[in-house]
Amino acid sequence: MTTELRVLITMEAAWHRLPGGTGRVAVDLAAALSRRDDIEVEGISAWHLSQPSVNYQPSIDVRKLPLPRPLLYEAWTRSPMPRLNATEHHIVHSTTIVAPPSSAAPLVVNVHDLAFRRFPERFPKRSRRLFERAWQRVLERADAVLCPSAATSADLLAAGLDAHRLHLVPLGHDPLAVTAEAAEKVRQQFGLKGGFILAAGTLEPRKNIPTLIEAFNNIASISDEQLVLAGPTGWGITPEELLKPLDERTKKRVRIIGEVTAPQLAALYTEASAFCYPSLLEGFGLPVLEAMSYGTPVVTSKGTATEEVVGEAALKVDPTSVNEVSDALKFLLTDEIEARELANRGYERSKLFRWDTTAAATIDVYRKLL
Repeated sequence: MTTELRVLITMEAAWHRLPGGTGRVAVDLAAALSRRDDIEVEGISAWHLSQPSVNYQPSIDVRKLPLPRPLLYEAWTRSPMPRLNATEHHIVHSTTIVAPPSSAAPLVVNVHDLAFRRFPERFPKRSRRLFERAWQRVLERADAVLCPSAATSADLLAAGLDAHRLHLVPLGHDPLAVTAEAAEKVRQQFGLKGGFILAAGTLEPRKNIPTLIEAFNNIASISDEQLVLAGPTGWGITPEELLKPLDERTKKRVRIIGEVTAPQLAALYTEASAFCYPSLLEGFGLPVLEAMSYGTPVVTSKGTATEEVVGEAALKVDPTSVNEVSDALKFLLTDEIEARELANRGYERSKLFRWDTTAAATIDVYRKLL
């Protein structure tokens, strides 16, 4: 098959200090696009002397612009410069809300959420201002906007985006194989004996980890489970502040292990008794999908995009209710049959979300613009 489309795609999210889900989308979507025979993909980034962390290294070639990220993002959100040299490309695709200026090629932009508007107090002031300027540029520049959920779609329409430019394209996940030996090695690395509840993601206010900590404290006297928090420390709360409400005995059962590699995280999902993700707002909620893909029973939030992802294959709770979160966890830990049935439903549902499917839907949007 001959190449029909040449795409220039922004990969800067992979270099963010906390790449998170945005970085994951940039790296995995670019990889899925590059696996196809009908498309050529080239990356673009700011100027960097180093490579991204091991979890976020792009599999495609990435061309560096002459500006470091702070200057590049300021320029892109405040001016029509610097323009990208995209004369040989059919499409320019920004994988984040910070999109480059318009060029001869149509501009496609991923907007994962507008959390900075819904919960402004939970974001650093500088980031909030950057995102607000970036959103205004998206409204001016984008020929098509991709969003991962109906919840995000509603937010974007309410924020002024034209419906004809909006395209719902769910995200994906391709699970890794995990051997018994690999799982045991990860247990030993992190000192995990017996069962544990897992939470994964950047430690920042929107993830609502204090509620999870309180819920765990509620069930600590009736369960021997540990609580494992995997992911980098972001902003707004420190690990010490998270653990402060707990007594010394319960504190010892909470393991804050920091950022882990993709294979380590896969093993943790596989070994966990339950996965809990009581986030206050998500554009999609990749960790929930990841957990389901490894056959882990999930507790997550009502009224957010994660509810769309899990369907009827998880327990859904009010994320602001400590009692609802603790009751859901207690149920999964005490009813093994129901927990396994829920895990099986989650595993089957996860098969609906693969990166090749996301890539195909993205290319359909490209073709509509040409």
